[in-house]
Amino acid sequence: MNGTRAIGLVFAREFKARMMTKANIISMGVLLVLILGGSITAAALTGGPATVPTVHLGVSSSASDLTPYLETSAQGYGVTPEIRTMTEDDARAILDGNVPDAPPLEAFVRGTPTSPHVILANPDDGRTQGIITGAIQSHTLDETVRAMGGDPEVLRNAFAKSQPTFESPGIPDSQKYGPAYGVAMVALILLLIVLITGCQMIAMGVVEEKSSRVVEILLATMKPTRLLAGKILGVGAYGLFQVTVLGGALVGSLVALGLVDKINVPLGGPLALLLLWFLLGYAIFSLLFGAVASLVSRQEDIGAVTTPLTFLVLAPYYVSMFLVPEQPDSNLVRILSEIPIFSPFMMPMRDALGSVPAWEMGLAILLTLATIPGLVWIAARIYQRGVLHMGTRMKLGDALKRVT
Repeated sequence: MNGTRAIGLVFAREFKARMMTKANIISMGVLLVLILGGSITAAALTGGPATVPTVHLGVSSSASDLTPYLETSAQGYGVTPEIRTMTEDDARAILDGNVPDAPPLEAFVRGTPTSPHVILANPDDGRTQGIITGAIQSHTLDETVRAMGGDPEVLRNAFAKSQPTFESPGIPDSQKYGPAYGVAMVALILLLIVLITGCQMIAMGVVEEKSSRVVEILLATMKPTRLLAGKILGVGAYGLFQVTVLGGALVGSLVALGLVDKINVPLGGPLALLLLWFLLGYAIFSLLFGAVASLVSRQEDIGAVTTPLTFLVLAPYYVSMFLVPEQPDSNLVRILSEIPIFSPFMMPMRDALGSVPAWEMGLAILLTLATIPGLVWIAARIYQRGVLHMGTRMKLGDALKRVT
């Protein structure tokens, strides 16, 4: 059997096995429910989809010169103005509720722009009062400047240019732990779950084949390295499927609930980066898990050989979660993020916080890609020796000595 066909058969078997197991179907369903529930909760806590409020104002024909000033003032309050010219009788009828089908009206302005009279629907509506007051003051200022022979536009430009320069001794928590940090944290958690799950699947599959002696039958028709390669690719494809489905569900729910505009963070880039670093991180850790799992012959012994590797996955995760947000540009963070074991976790977090130069991201990718062939060489030979060893656990040192 040629190598490509052997790897393809193992790949298909592993992918189908992971897709169709009851445990994996249930876990995927639970994660999808948690993502949807979290998105709905976030929408409820943030007030649902991001919408710009509208203020409805009426002006008399004598006060219509205030219209552009009302529009500018309303925009300064972050609301969309809807201004209609009407008579006082019509305005009072709407405000009194005598015209049920009429559009809403928060206030009506009559009189002259310099001496207006305002009728409010709600006397406690401070926002509407502020919009109208600001408009009147801006109009009065312009008229005063014109009366003095000046140009109001020059004055407005001068005000616009008169902006102070602010300096802060540190990054406030509101910025440090803002929406970008939240998106990065979700990506990190998703990456951790999928990596741990996928690598554990490989380890358990290797030991299961050894303990049931199925591996002896498989090795009669293919080389051990091809068996390991097919297993890694099959489980990796399922992991990629998980990342795509769960990440797509997260983005889809945020878009459907109108939260993308509210959090004001692009999701396409982080999701693409998550997929890239999942592939690179999975290539590294799956080789390690698959190799060390071949050293034992019983399911009970898996923990003894995979626990150190699990800590090797958790260490960069916690460093990314706690150290990177506090010191995103420190030399320690920059050096650690270039180490292939740390890069899959630290680079997405640094990118979300906007502190990764393009050359550093490219260097991390190149270093990780350069590390993978070496790990393939070591893992393949450890697996080739260990998978044929039955009975007691083979020490890693002995396997490495046999490799050399």
